[in-house]
Amino acid sequence: MTDAPAFRRSHVARARVVLEDIAIGSRPADQILDSLFRSHREMGKRDRAQLSELVYGVLRDLGRLQALAGKEPSAWLARHLADLGQDPTKFELPAAASDGAVGTAARRNLPEALHQALLLQYGDVETAALAAALNRAAPADLRANTLKNSREQLQAVLAEDGIAAAATPHSPWGLRLAKRIASGHRVLAEGLAEPQDEGSQLLALLVATQPGETVVDFCAGAGGKTLALAALLRDRGRLIAADSSAGRLARLAPRLERAGVSCVEARALDPDDPAPFPDLFGQADTVLVDAPCSGTGTLRRAPELRLRAFDFEALAAQQRAILARAATLVRPGGRLVYATCSLLAAENEAVVDDFLAKHPEFAADAAAGQHWPPLAALLDREQRLHLLPHRHGTDGFFAAPLRRGPG
Repeated sequence: MTDAPAFRRSHVARARVVLEDIAIGSRPADQILDSLFRSHREMGKRDRAQLSELVYGVLRDLGRLQALAGKEPSAWLARHLADLGQDPTKFELPAAASDGAVGTAARRNLPEALHQALLLQYGDVETAALAAALNRAAPADLRANTLKNSREQLQAVLAEDGIAAAATPHSPWGLRLAKRIASGHRVLAEGLAEPQDEGSQLLALLVATQPGETVVDFCAGAGGKTLALAALLRDRGRLIAADSSAGRLARLAPRLERAGVSCVEARALDPDDPAPFPDLFGQADTVLVDAPCSGTGTLRRAPELRLRAFDFEALAAQQRAILARAATLVRPGGRLVYATCSLLAAENEAVVDDFLAKHPEFAADAAAGQHWPPLAALLDREQRLHLLPHRHGTDGFFAAPLRRGPG
């Protein structure tokens, strides 16, 4: 291969360390790389790009590499380098594993359990298309912070810096960048925009909250959707960001300050409390439950998730419990939106159907999406949102907007 990339020995050595760290499940790949880059400021843009290319190249072919080379990250890297026309032994790696038979799941870079679940749900042809999309790099999407600027104004600022950005096809706030920008770029540092996949933007749009309302983001995490909801509220109302992780909530404060948001109250959530936040019982206009899930819809963005063991039954049990607890906060006539970034019906439709069977006071929200016709066009007959990478160009998401009866 005459055009094989000329990786430096230091690139390969660091890629090996990163992959070993990823393999033990300590942190997501992007966090490990960010930490490494911060501790090695001498690395230039090209060095960082080549190291990232090595790491993500392995992860996006991990199923096949594991089938051929086994469980050791150094062996994955060796085989990947050989596929690129490099001799891995020159980088103090073992000789590359030889070719052999590889099963369909491994070839599609999907864990066997996930592959089987997708086949049952989507069939072979669509599973193949979905797997191919999940193995491509995710686009770099931004959400314009409408508290500070419009999408068009943000696009103009980026153009001043030579960064091409096109409007996303579905979200009215989104821009898709031609190339990624640094975390310190002025549009991020000044709170003009937030990195957010278009699909995640659509989930916030589906909540359809209005200024002055009381809204609960029940599984807020680090606050990406919280910030989008605050913009919908025009920073006028009451927005409670709840999460069981104090660490995740702590990361929200500087993001709120940059975005110019003052209406958010962060609250720690006791995961064992069946009746959380008594002062909000039956008071919230809308509750968003972006439930913990397998994350299978984000594999193109977080390919290391393929190393996890999926227990879909345990996840669904947790999701059912969370949804039932969150529902206690919804006022009569209010809305409850259940969402995940999972591709699987077991974590999505099945959870919602079980909830509705046990809570007849809730039903599908017939008015969902009416405030934004492009969003309404994406909903199915039951007013549920299904986003898939190979169909919509977003991460995989599911959302079901429900409404509590007035009685």
